[in-house]
Formats: sequence, structure tokens, C-alpha cells
Amino acid sequence: MGALKKILIVGGSGFVGTHLAGLLSRKHSITSTFRGEFTAIPGVEYVYFNGIHDKDRCSSLVQKHQPDVVIFSAGSNDPAKAEKDPSQSQLVHLTGANQMLTAAEYLKAKYIYLSSDWVFSGIDGNFGESDTAIPSYALGKTKLGAENYIRNRSVNHIIIRCAPLLGRGTLDHPSWLDHLRDAAAFHKPISLSDRSIRNPVHVRELATLIDRVIEGDVRNKTLHLGGLTRISEYQLAVEIFETFGFDRKDLTMTKSGQENSNQDFSLNYSRTLKLLKTEPLLLKQSLDLLK
Repeated sequence: MGALKKILIVGGSGFVGTHLAGLLSRKHSITSTFRGEFTAIPGVEYVYFNGIHDKDRCSSLVQKHQPDVVIFSAGSNDPAKAEKDPSQSQLVHLTGANQMLTAAEYLKAKYIYLSSDWVFSGIDGNFGESDTAIPSYALGKTKLGAENYIRNRSVNHIIIRCAPLLGRGTLDHPSWLDHLRDAAAFHKPISLSDRSIRNPVHVRELATLIDRVIEGDVRNKTLHLGGLTRISEYQLAVEIFETFGFDRKDLTMTKSGQENSNQDFSLNYSRTLKLLKTEPLLLKQSLDLLK
């Protein structure tokens, strides 16, 4: 086992941040930032932080807690929200990420930025780390902007592009799965797209990857994380309904106005598997972890 590290999770109260805090705290010392309500995890220190866009506040946060590693997990990864308010998305995912990087670099801390499969065009799919990223959506554009800034300014960084992450959220920050289960439980109509293809994976795999990156002192790489199964949002919901015994009659397919053709955002993550030294997860295996 590697030496215990002090890890600061920026955006640690959300769905992803909460899972990372819970899993990484088994081996490391974790400090998580929050802005609103959060579900406390024993052994994790929580600090209020509302200055993600402010250089001095970011510097003060990092200087106070002296982390070995900073994980940037702040902001919503909902592309619809980013399209509706691109300036807010840019403020968090780009400006905030850059300000926090500056603070981390001064302390020589490792900087881990969680990016997204939305940085790609959606044409062809099976995108590798070296493939050209040409985003079509606001969320992808801001994420890619942050990626480029980090690569040019940091000497100790890791960028992780994540496929959709499966897992249960908290009462304060429910996940996509939680919303789906709640709707199914009350027989509310659910309309989902069958045109956007991705390869989701359980959020536990992200924590495992980050732990390996920290212990192996991996640096200055862009890594992909996903699952073996390429599937649409609608078909994923069908699989989830069957797993939990919900009635599929509440599910309907829809065609978004922005999706006039099929899109494939799936990630090739063979480089990451070599780093993890593990077998990739089938969708059924990820769903079994949700039970």
C-alpha cells in the first residue's frame, strides 16, 4: 500500500464527489468542499467553499489544507443545463478549474481534472485518448477548454474523461439512476433518447482509477474510463428496469431536436485498463453493483 495522501476534493458533496470521498477515505485523508446540503461521510472533513471562480479564494483554500492531490469534481455534468446557461458552465468547468489549478501548481500538488465524453463529436464513437476532440455541445466545449489549459500549464496533472457514471446518489444530491428509480416507483412517464450511444460504468471504477494514479505517481496523461457495453440512454433504462423489476410500460423513446442523427460518444479505454491491471466491466456487472 502506498503512503497516505492528503486529498482535496473540490465539489465533494455531489454525486461523484461523495462516492470518491467515501471510497478514497479508506486509504487517504480526505477534505471535501461543499456549497449547500451534503451527506457527511465519517472520517471526511467538509469545508464550505463558494469561491471557485476567485483566484485568491482558491489559493487560500489550498494553502490552508496543504493537499498532496487536488481532484476537481465541481459543477453539473448535465449537457442540457450547459446548453441553457453556457456562461455558468464556463464559470465552473473552465474558469473555476483553471483557478484551482493555479493554486495547486503553487503547492506542487497533483491535479486531477474530471472531464467528459462530451468533448468528442459523437461521430463514429470508440474514441481513444489521442483522437481529435471536436465537441458539439457547450459542456464539451468548456471541458475541452479546461483540458487544454491544464495541459499547457501543469507539470503534474491527470485528465480523466468519464463515460456516464452509474451509482446511487444521496438524498441531497440524487443521481440520474435515483431520478429514474423514483419515476418508475410512482409510474411517472419517462421519455429517453435512443440516438445517443455511450458506454457507462460504475462510479466505483473512477475511484479505483484515481487511487492507482495516485499510488503509481502517474502524471501528465489523459485517460478514458468507460464500460464494455455501448448503449443508448433509453436501452440503459430498459436494462435498469429489468434489473430492479420495474414496469417498462412507463418508458418511451424520444428524438431530441438536437439529435437529427445517431451519435456515438463511446470511449476506448484500453490504455486505462493497462494502468488498472484489471478486467473491464460488462454493463450487467455494473448494474449488479447497484443492487
